[in-house]
Amino acid sequence: MRQLSGGEAERYLKAEVVGVYPVVIESSGAAFVMLLEAAEWKGKMLPIYIGVSEGLSIQNALSGVKMERPLTHDLLINILEALGVTIEKVTIDALLNNTVYTATLVLRKGEEGNSERIFIDARPSDSVALALRAGAPIYVAAHLEAYARSPEELGLKE
Repeated sequence: MRQLSGGEAERYLKAEVVGVYPVVIESSGAAFVMLLEAAEWKGKMLPIYIGVSEGLSIQNALSGVKMERPLTHDLLINILEALGVTIEKVTIDALLNNTVYTATLVLRKGEEGNSERIFIDARPSDSVALALRAGAPIYVAAHLEAYARSPEELGLKE
């Protein structure tokens, strides 16, 4: 839980990646939309628009595709492992200016009982791509349900 400005704690819900889908955005061209779902949202999904390379990276991780040589997210996982750092969890924290979501990578360094937590500000797309590769859980701030949409509102067919 994260502390809010009023002293109360932010509530987080376990989320799953429903999928990533290619989209075309008039102003910027090709992109992907990543859909996250929390069980408490009763079928609604949080759409987060991400870049093409990040979308492909997440799609590869969801499909279990392994490249012959490590791509960026694979390389980062390899570096973390070599340094004895694990990804404890990823949190999707907030929406800024109605356009950019924020995320936090929560890392753990050291042995159990004598470990240090490290918090890294990151983009949701990179955070999710890393979490999927590391088998780390993904959490979403409960207040982001206000931006979640039903499959119909997102134009998805049942």
